[in-house]
Amino acid sequence: MSITVKNIKIYILATGVAVFLMPIFTHAASLSVSPSTGVYTVGKNFTSAVRLNTSGKSVNAADGVLSFNPKELQVVSVTRAGSIFNLWTQEPSFSNSAGTISFGGGSPTGYSGSSGNIISVTFRALGAGTPKVNFKSGSILAADGLGTNILTSMSGGTYTISAPMATPEPEYIAPANTPSAPVITSSTHSESGAWANTTTASFNWALPSDVTAVRMLLDDAPGTIPTIVYEERLTEKTIEDLDDGISYFHLQFKNADGWGRVAHFKFGIDTDAPENFNISEVTDSDTPGKILSFEFDDISPVTKYTIQIDANEPFEYIDEEETSQYELPVLHPGHHAIVVEAFDSAGNSSIASYSFNVEAFDKPVFVDYPSRINTEVIPAIVGNTKPNADVFISIIRKEDNRVVFEEEDLKVKANEDGMFTYVPPSTFERGVYIITATARDEQGRMSEMSDEIEIVVEIPGYLVVGTLMINVLSVIVPLIALLILAVVGMWYSWFRFRWWRSKVKREAAEIDTRLTLEFNEIVTNLNKKVLELKKSRKGKLTKAETALIEQIEEDLHDARTKIKSEIEDVENIVK
Repeated sequence: MSITVKNIKIYILATGVAVFLMPIFTHAASLSVSPSTGVYTVGKNFTSAVRLNTSGKSVNAADGVLSFNPKELQVVSVTRAGSIFNLWTQEPSFSNSAGTISFGGGSPTGYSGSSGNIISVTFRALGAGTPKVNFKSGSILAADGLGTNILTSMSGGTYTISAPMATPEPEYIAPANTPSAPVITSSTHSESGAWANTTTASFNWALPSDVTAVRMLLDDAPGTIPTIVYEERLTEKTIEDLDDGISYFHLQFKNADGWGRVAHFKFGIDTDAPENFNISEVTDSDTPGKILSFEFDDISPVTKYTIQIDANEPFEYIDEEETSQYELPVLHPGHHAIVVEAFDSAGNSSIASYSFNVEAFDKPVFVDYPSRINTEVIPAIVGNTKPNADVFISIIRKEDNRVVFEEEDLKVKANEDGMFTYVPPSTFERGVYIITATARDEQGRMSEMSDEIEIVVEIPGYLVVGTLMINVLSVIVPLIALLILAVVGMWYSWFRFRWWRSKVKREAAEIDTRLTLEFNEIVTNLNKKVLELKKSRKGKLTKAETALIEQIEEDLHDARTKIKSEIEDVENIVK
């Protein structure tokens, strides 16, 4: 019996030692949210970090999922800037609708430490209460070559969110007939509540005629009653070497009836540009586009940004709700660079840049389309792309590189199977048309451009025949008209020639008759003259006279013969 008891005591002692030493031997590691507590105001942002404690053991990786009540908290951004990990199996992401935050990262060189920052989460407090941020799951893998999970504990955070409390001004009741509250203006601050990047503040006011003294004070409380009295009738005050932060200038007038109401002028001094300006990308399943998150340290609000996307012109963005976020427009696939200049309320600025790649999904494919149509047909073009994607069609006339149709007439939506059918709003003119398509999915990502297809648009056949007939007739009709005109002209010319020939023949015959008569009359008269001469000479003529008469007769005969021959030549010509 004594041996049994002794054995039991030894067993209990050994078990206790083993239990005590187990964390040391297993190198317990933990995940925690830091800070684990805090008091914040509704509508304000606060940041918590997920920390890793390895208890001296080297680890390669850690992952986890946190949960929160989306009715109490809203995640503004999740960033891995300053993380101990540089490789990520799951990029830090969140969903405000599901109330979850996820991460998974690691380091090939290993990490060993008690407070390693994995990610930082910026929350916005939505309502008063005590919201909690807890771990749903997690793991820590040791750098032992086996990937042993050495996670032993996970601790979240519990926060106190209170409603904003207005600081009541000290109650001061001015005596009757005392001056009203002064109207304060400033040459260094445009209005009460404004910020400036100068350490000097100047204030001015109009002084009523019955005022005998003024009372001033500068502090950091909004409703203080001033205590420094000036018997002079001052109308301005300049304060130098002010510290950065929010201050209040208090002013009060006095007349014969006492001190009047108090005026309070709030102003801010910020001489430093936003520090630690960092841009990160927010992944949220509720938002299809990319969201950039801006982080910086500054005492004055940062609501104004100048943003340049790639080589485009910079533009101004006003963050009226102070979310420190900007949702990018839909960008085409490829590498993009963003340059952001952040301006605080005092006008100081800092510049940060961020680059990323937009991955394209597969290009749309045209599966059915006509290669040839006529100008009276509207084609139907069928293609395939990602389900429920928006498809943007481009139609360009090849001959003049002219874009056809308006932008709103070139968009169609794919169905659940990814099929889309595009029908143009009207027919095409004659020509060759080049058609392409790009698609945008439900997450805002763009596809690559599709391969080009060509559609040849021709005139209908009957119009071609009609046009050909018109073209042929336009040549034949003038030729026929010319031929008819030539025939008529030839006929008329021939008619005129016959008429002229007949007339010439008649004239030639008349000339021949007239010459014959004239020559006969001449010969007759000559013979008469010869007889009369013979009678007067008693029948005897001299040799000279006889020779002359013979010569005249011979000449007349020759002339008649020659004229006769010429007339015959004319008649022969016009036969």
